[in-house]
Amino acid sequence: MNRQDKRAIILGEEDVRKGLIYLAIPSIVGMVINGVYNIVDTIFVGRLGTSAIGALSVAFPFLMLISAFGIAVGVGSASYISRSLGAGQKEEAERTAATGVGMILGLGIILITLGQLWLEPVMRLFGATDTILPHAMNYARTLLFGAPIIMLKMTLNNILRAEGSAHASMIALISGAVLNMILDPIFIFTLNMGIQGAAVATVLAQSIAVCFQLWYYISGRSYLKLSPSRFQPSKTIVMQIVKIGIPSILTLGLNSMAMALINNAAAPYGDYAVAAMGIVKRVMSLGMFAIFGYGQGFQPMAGFNYGAKNFGRLNEAIRFSVRITTAFTFCAATLFIIFSETVISWFSTDPLVLQTGAQALRAISIPFPLFGFQIIYFSLFQALGKAIPAGILSVSRQGLLLIPAIIILPRFFGLDGVIFAQPTADGLTIIMTVILGIMINKQLDREAREHLTFINQEIVPAKAAKELI
Repeated sequence: MNRQDKRAIILGEEDVRKGLIYLAIPSIVGMVINGVYNIVDTIFVGRLGTSAIGALSVAFPFLMLISAFGIAVGVGSASYISRSLGAGQKEEAERTAATGVGMILGLGIILITLGQLWLEPVMRLFGATDTILPHAMNYARTLLFGAPIIMLKMTLNNILRAEGSAHASMIALISGAVLNMILDPIFIFTLNMGIQGAAVATVLAQSIAVCFQLWYYISGRSYLKLSPSRFQPSKTIVMQIVKIGIPSILTLGLNSMAMALINNAAAPYGDYAVAAMGIVKRVMSLGMFAIFGYGQGFQPMAGFNYGAKNFGRLNEAIRFSVRITTAFTFCAATLFIIFSETVISWFSTDPLVLQTGAQALRAISIPFPLFGFQIIYFSLFQALGKAIPAGILSVSRQGLLLIPAIIILPRFFGLDGVIFAQPTADGLTIIMTVILGIMINKQLDREAREHLTFINQEIVPAKAAKELI
């Protein structure tokens, strides 16, 4: 069986649950390994002191902003690639892949140029105090030079998953994260580069991962061909990438802004508060990345079957995905709440960091059981090309609801207001997701009935003509 037949069977004929697990496991493993890397990276840097951990908290929004462009272009490309393949348009899918890569390389060059001019003000904006700023600048400056590589890896991973090469995507993610964890102590301690060594390790590890991704395409192992000759951007392709990518860049861009506001709101209480909030963000990313990974496996299944007008499989995929992700997030939230103090103690021995971090981890875990439900419907909107509802959810969780909460709650509740801003926004976003989920389910039911009516109208005249013959 060739690669094309296997892919078509997995997405269009294989048992939906087995197909989803097959597609999701590589993404989950890759994303979780990245979550583990975030934690290990923070543990290593934590040995440099509270201010160094604070610098990671400040630089993390900057890294998210860099990643946002790669993810946005990747998600936009992947959505259109999945729908194109579902409709049997392989050449359009290949042109989309090449266009996405070209766009991200151009954006990378622009980001390096602008970043050199505005790096220190950006670090200040993201909450760097006078004691944190030198560490944050050393870390962020190195990441900036590696921005095109980091962004390209994100884009290629999404394209690989869209064409059904989930295992290749997993290998790229795992190799990058594992290499990062190996290189971290070498550059931080052995070569005595401090926090800048952590950034050098990240850029070097991601470069090796990108080399693997490019080799995968050059060697002919991929289903889609990726070459300069396929770079034939059209208005349709660019608009599809931009339209579906905008919600992702809004999500991560607003996430960066929200983290910056959290850092600024925590800064008056001391470096310990900035460090604690940063630690909690990275700990929660372990559970969140697992759900993001599942969502990345769910998206090609949803996009392919929607493009093929197979509404029965699409609905089954939605129901199963909501159930399995909710079970996982409930278990994860329970563990985070029970072992909150133990988890925070992995990163710091500062009593104030331990106390604040444990309280924040418990608070943010309260609405987490329904995080899977949010991500499945967000991924569904992206897979179906529904940019508006996807954008609404993006703006709500990390912007429309979170940013006002960060601004308002600390004024009345002090540091507790900083801690409970994200849980408050998450709870309100769940309500919004329920409303939008009901609307899209009704729309899919209506489209399914219309498609069935169309088929019946085609079949009945055909049978009548056959009987006449």
